[in-house]
Amino acid sequence: MSEDVPEDVVAQVAAFLGTSTARARGLARTALPPGFVRAVRGASAHGRAVLLVEGATDAAVLTPLLRGPVVLAVGGKHLLPVAGAVAEALGADWHALVDGDADGWRRAANRARARAVHRRSTAAVLRLLPPQRCTVLPDALEAELARWPSFVAALHRHGGQLSGPDAKDPARYAAAAAEARAADAPGRLLALHRPPR
Repeated sequence: MSEDVPEDVVAQVAAFLGTSTARARGLARTALPPGFVRAVRGASAHGRAVLLVEGATDAAVLTPLLRGPVVLAVGGKHLLPVAGAVAEALGADWHALVDGDADGWRRAANRARARAVHRRSTAAVLRLLPPQRCTVLPDALEAELARWPSFVAALHRHGGQLSGPDAKDPARYAAAAAEARAADAPGRLLALHRPPR
C-alpha cells in the first residue's frame, strides 16, 4: 500500500482521470508502489523531473543511462495514468514511457487474442495520458535495447538475455546499463533525459 495521499491530491487525481473521488482515493492510496508519493515529492523538492515507467526492468536500465530524471516503476502499464495524475497533483515535472507492444502479440501463443489485448491496453492508457507527457515506444523496451550494442554485449557478459528465461532481470539490466556506453544507445531512450513538454 502506498503512503497516505492528501485529500486535495485525491481530488486532483479524480479530475485528471475523470473518475469519482472515492475511486481516485482507492487508486492513489493502494495501487501505486510503496514510497511513490515520497519519491515524487523528493524529486520535486530537488528540482528533478520524474520519468514514470511500467516496471522494474525499465527503471533498472533507464536510471543509469539517463542520470537526470528520477525513474519510477509504477507496476504496470495500466497504472501509468494513476501515477501521472498523482505526479501532476503533487506539482512534479513528469513524463511517462509507454511500451507500444506493436509486435508483442507475435510472441504470444494465441496471437489474435494477444494482439487485441495489447492494442486495447495501450489505447486505454494513451486516452488518459496527455500526449505531451508521454513517449510511446513502437514495441517493448527490449526492442529498443536490442539496438544498443554495448548494452547487449554487457548484458551477455552478465548472463542475461533480452528474451527467454533469463530476460527481464532487473539486476542484470542495471549492471549492463551501468557498463554500456551512452554513445551507442538508441536516440529514443536518450531523448528521455529531457523529454518534450
